[in-house]
Amino acid sequence: MLIKRECIEHIKAVADLYDIVSGYVQLKRSGASWKGLSPFTVEKTPSFFVHPEKKFFKCFSTGYAGDVFRFLEIKENFSFLEAVEWLAKRYGIAVDYERDPSPKNYSKNELFAIHEDAAAYFQKKFQEDAAIQRYWTKTRHFSLDTAQRYGIGWAPNFDQGLLALFRRKKYTPEALQRCGLLRGTECDPQRAQLRFTGRLMIPIYDVQDRIIAFSGRTIEGEGNLAKYINSPETPLFHKGSVLFGLNHARKFVSNHFILVEGPLDVFRCWENGLDEAVAPQGTGITEIQMNLLRRYVPKVLCLMDGDGAGQKCAQRAVELAFKTSMECQIATLDETDDPDSLLLREGKKGFEQLKKESMIPFLLRTLLSRGMEATAIEKEAFLKKIYEMIHGCDSEVTRRIYLDELTDHLHLDRRAILKDFHNFCGDIKFASSSLKVQNGNEKFSSKTEKLRTAEYDLLSLILRCQPLGLKIAETIDDCWIRDNKHGRLLLKVLGEVRKHMWEGPRSDSVAFIPEELNEFFSILALDGEVEDPIEMANACLRSICTAFAKDQLVEINQKELMRRKFAKDENSLDDVNFFQNLQDERTRLRHLLAVCPRIEV
Repeated sequence: MLIKRECIEHIKAVADLYDIVSGYVQLKRSGASWKGLSPFTVEKTPSFFVHPEKKFFKCFSTGYAGDVFRFLEIKENFSFLEAVEWLAKRYGIAVDYERDPSPKNYSKNELFAIHEDAAAYFQKKFQEDAAIQRYWTKTRHFSLDTAQRYGIGWAPNFDQGLLALFRRKKYTPEALQRCGLLRGTECDPQRAQLRFTGRLMIPIYDVQDRIIAFSGRTIEGEGNLAKYINSPETPLFHKGSVLFGLNHARKFVSNHFILVEGPLDVFRCWENGLDEAVAPQGTGITEIQMNLLRRYVPKVLCLMDGDGAGQKCAQRAVELAFKTSMECQIATLDETDDPDSLLLREGKKGFEQLKKESMIPFLLRTLLSRGMEATAIEKEAFLKKIYEMIHGCDSEVTRRIYLDELTDHLHLDRRAILKDFHNFCGDIKFASSSLKVQNGNEKFSSKTEKLRTAEYDLLSLILRCQPLGLKIAETIDDCWIRDNKHGRLLLKVLGEVRKHMWEGPRSDSVAFIPEELNEFFSILALDGEVEDPIEMANACLRSICTAFAKDQLVEINQKELMRRKFAKDENSLDDVNFFQNLQDERTRLRHLLAVCPRIEV
């Protein structure tokens, strides 16, 4: 159900950000702002600022930033809709919902109630079945206390009791159709079939400890049935956006999460005091799930099965760790081992004694199995894979650290690795701006990269003046934009502008991940108004265009020198065409330098 945009803006205007935040942390005046200790982490020196006039907050210790809705989303784990409704209730504002062209005859609360009733029913059946309890304790070696604590249930074969329960509760057909527990197009309790039968039922919770789905595990000796089946996608459950056990693990995590493959692995970890364990929902870890973990701590330890499938899951986690700026370690298990069997056999001590690898050594072992004996072609293919992952990092410092580690492990020349990576990225400035070679020795430039780039300033302008965004999008060529943090974000915003989907930084945006929203709100919180936006936009466009053209001219000169150096006959048709194409491109770039596109008033 959607809330009208006008209503959201009214609630935002009425809600006092200082009033809301001061309920969580003591604030003191600091100029035009208020400051205090971060409500999101433990710190001794205040790094959290509230800007009442701008209606934004900024936390420098965690990087979080946003408006009053986003504050509640982060602090209370509310959805955007829940944050709006909570504020409306607090300030006595009637919520005005959009009219649904195809109105629903059910609510999310009804779906939650269905799942609660189903969970209670499954747990009752588990407690009544001695054979299933023996399977749980004797075959799976879990305690009945674990089953009770985490709501383990049993869905018997040929049982109609759950359908009878739904009939007594008089749930609407629409809610039953969408809850994911029944099969059939209409899901009439009189005719529907149960999705889960003959399986252990493991409830899946959201971070607010509400049951949103189930994972059904078959018991041994049940033929060729899939080991696990999960609830299908429903209004409550999107498997790529939910981590099993996060509702529990987030309350205990301090240093890192432990990522395992399945629910029973999670339970085994919890039984052994490893309460920070979580698992994806039947598929490999997703970028959304990795970002969910990063909201709490920026580190994850992969404890996957030792077989090939487990190694692939770990590789996927490592790839996403680069992309989401997470630190990832991998615990190595024997090929026939898994977390469940290891912890059952050796307990927490066995886990602590496992060899743990950082990302680069793990990738070297799994992607370059022959190590230093690999051929040059094999090493080149490996390096391209690693470069692609490192290139996904937002931080230039982090990129450099990984490249240094890669150099050390491969025993290669550091300058060669940097140059190779620079060529792979197509970003000449990466190597030349921070590394200079003089008389064969490396020297690092004392000049640090400017905190504000032309890409940053264009982003700031678009955030403050939405109509200007379309003019910028119509004028700039995307290939001019440099591959840096703000450049990548600018490209994404321009894409939304061209699709007419850009409505400014919004907490309920689905196009941008939390880290990108943090950056938007940080820019708004820290930057002031611009006296002449058009003049500033044209200055930024000129800077970006000029830098692109000059870099391309340098590259053309390098290509020309290399071709002349190795050409056998410069008068051959191929070489003549090659040099002519270079000259045509050089002429185009020089014209671009002379006449940079501008936004006209």
